[in-house]
Amino acid sequence: MGNVAKSSLTTAPTSTNCGLTYIALGASDSVGVGTSNPSIEGWVPQFALLINAAKTINLGVSGSTVAQALRQQVPTALIQKADENSVITIWLAVNDFNAQVTGQVTLDQYKTSLNRMLSSLKSNTNQVLVGNIPDLSKVKIYSNLGIPTPVLSSRVTEWNKVISDVVKSNNCKLVNLFAHWKELERHPEYISFDGFHPSSDGYKRLAQ
Repeated sequence: MGNVAKSSLTTAPTSTNCGLTYIALGASDSVGVGTSNPSIEGWVPQFALLINAAKTINLGVSGSTVAQALRQQVPTALIQKADENSVITIWLAVNDFNAQVTGQVTLDQYKTSLNRMLSSLKSNTNQVLVGNIPDLSKVKIYSNLGIPTPVLSSRVTEWNKVISDVVKSNNCKLVNLFAHWKELERHPEYISFDGFHPSSDGYKRLAQ
């Protein structure tokens, strides 16, 4: 998960809603890492098609944490002057979660940054959708690292409780990826060759 910026402004080819602007904030998953054609197979462009967005602004940056996105992505999102005809998605959690291991990010710091992000964006749009942390015990790279499943699951639950509380306090909408991603056990093809990022099939399911 490098720090290579990847932002794009595209028009959904089958859009019928000329007034809807879709703005995506995120990390490598928003960029579409794990697919051979991110601009088409990533979950952001696929979600844009599902909601018939007339304009898609993908601000995702690989490796981004919430604090970094506050500096690099939120200002651009605010410049777009999102209004009642806009949808914003935010999936910024896993990089922060991983960074706690090295002490770079604490849960309290993450909570503060996420609250700042949502409070600034919610005032400019009526739909802000926030994804939580999926069930990482189903992701092979974590088991390969020897992390005990009970420990991993407990930490993910703790972080997701904070995410849920912050989302609720800012009147945004929680997208419970943890609950839906449990199907990964039955669909290993949802994970790409790198054992971490979603595959094209996985991104399609995420968009749905």
